[in-house]
Amino acid sequence: MFEQYGYNPDLVKRYISLFGNKATAKLLQVNELPLKKSIRINTLRIKPNECISRLSSKGFSFSKIRWCDYGFSIENEPNSIGATTEYLTGDYYVQDSTSMVPPLELAPSKNDLVLDMTAAPGGKTTHLAQIMGNNGVIVAVDMNKEKMRALRSNIQRCGVENVIAIRMEAQELPTFNLKFDKILLDAPCTGEGTIRKNPERRKSLKLEDFKAYSDRQKELIDIAAQVLKKKGVLVYSTCSLAPEENEMVIEHAVSKGFEVLNLKNKLCSKGLTEILGERHPDYLKKCGRFYPHIHDTQGFFVAKLVKL
Repeated sequence: MFEQYGYNPDLVKRYISLFGNKATAKLLQVNELPLKKSIRINTLRIKPNECISRLSSKGFSFSKIRWCDYGFSIENEPNSIGATTEYLTGDYYVQDSTSMVPPLELAPSKNDLVLDMTAAPGGKTTHLAQIMGNNGVIVAVDMNKEKMRALRSNIQRCGVENVIAIRMEAQELPTFNLKFDKILLDAPCTGEGTIRKNPERRKSLKLEDFKAYSDRQKELIDIAAQVLKKKGVLVYSTCSLAPEENEMVIEHAVSKGFEVLNLKNKLCSKGLTEILGERHPDYLKKCGRFYPHIHDTQGFFVAKLVKL
């Protein structure tokens, strides 16, 4: 039925089971369209209006991202947005619009001890620092050597001063004997939601990939449960539409002593409670989903939890 798009047939069958024929058709159509680039103005460096004014004078044009006061989608890009003087001096970060949501939901205060569990290359880390006004402390960990170089470079470029960046496995975190006020877990995932940017994934993704990543994501939830304070807040996100990586991981989190909270963002779609013919708990409706064919974004999932 949808052979012209060149997807793994098993993936298309899943979409139809999850979303129905009509929504699947729209999803596959929109996935053929390029994803708009977007930027987050770094208010540690510059005021949004001033930055946009400077870029507009160079021929760039923008539209506002509805859920972020300092986020803008690029409507016209006469030159590479990553090669301007303003980029090099850290006035903004090139970042997907959905990736701005998790730090906004976590909303760390100036006194918080925050953990960014899979931090590199630093988009969400630098956003957290921006929200905190360079106060408090962010511990940013990741194991990828190249990405950690990028993280440290972005921290310096963006004028971030409250981050301790450590290259390490997340499993080592409990040995630090630290308890965090808030944790951001932008989990490693299949990247199923990024097909607009990575079209090869439409063929390369296999059903067993969802289970493999889900197991890893649940392990990271278990670690977060160990190092988060009681009444501490965890925000979980992925760039995937797969329930195994999203709602089912949140169900696991609830079994580990978390409660799902309502999101501040009211523009996203609700989490799924009917998944491949099975009924799941109503609290999953509190989670948020972004769809290419509904929100004109990448596919994205976010959930906010509190440790009981």
